Parts: sequence; C-alpha cells; structure tokens
Amino acid sequence: MLMIIRPYQPSDAEAIVAVFRDAVIGTGSSAYNPQQVAIWASYPEQIEAFRQQLSRGLTLVAVVEHQVVAFGQLEASGHVAFLYTSSQFARQGCASAIYQQLEAAAIQQGNSRLYTEASRISKHFFLKMGFQILETEWVIRKGVQFERFKMEKLLSLTSPEVE
Repeated sequence: MLMIIRPYQPSDAEAIVAVFRDAVIGTGSSAYNPQQVAIWASYPEQIEAFRQQLSRGLTLVAVVEHQVVAFGQLEASGHVAFLYTSSQFARQGCASAIYQQLEAAAIQQGNSRLYTEASRISKHFFLKMGFQILETEWVIRKGVQFERFKMEKLLSLTSPEVE
C-alpha cells in the first residue's frame, strides 16, 4: 500500500467528513452504544465551519490511491484535535504515520507537551504513542453522556546526543 501524507486542502473537507463518520460508525460500536455512535457520527453538521476548523493549526491527510483514508490535526497549543482512520484502513499505519509528523511539527514549534481528549477506542493508540491518562471525564453531547480521557505526552525538545 502506497500511502502519502500531505497537508490538508479545503477541497478535502467532504472526504474527511466521510472518513470521520466511517471511523466512528465502523469502530465506535465496539466501545459505545448505538445512540452514542449516532450522535458522534452526526458531527460535523456545518461543512463550512468544519472546513474552517480544519484550516487551523496543522491538519494532515493520508492518501491511498487518490483517496483520503485518514486525517489528524495539531493545534498551535499542542492539542491533537483529531486523529481518525477509515475503518477499511484501520491498523495499517495511517494514524501512526500522521501522528509522527504531528509530533515532529509540535517539537519544531517548541511545544513542550501534546494533549488530547481520547475516546475509549483512541485511548489505546495514544498510550502506545507515550501519552498518559490525566483523568477520565464525562461530556454531554445532544443530551447523551460520553466517556473520554484527558491525556498528555511531555515532549523532549532537545535531540539526543550522538556518541
């Protein structure tokens, strides 16, 4: 599989929404009930607002055979706002490849930490990437409660010495 990681372009927004919804529906049911999955998958409701949100910070997409299959976003503060992979491409290294570039960009920007609010599903990915759980929190979306995890990773801003 030839995967290309490239910066987000505004014309990618509809494809990113499709990846987001497919990821939520395709993997969300393993950790959330049908009502929670339906509410989660209903985001975003306004494509133009979402397009603007994706234009903030650094948003990267993974492309396979001219198809967007994953995306991730790093805000200037070090917040990993999104990291989703289409269910068809799950566990094939797409999220890891995007994450590695986001972390490298954060270090280059001088961020001393990365942080995110991870779902029950993405929590395991972030733990593998070196994040720690700070706390479990419950958020309400459209009247339905969701469990998520505030996580962070402290970054080393100095490169290791070569002997």
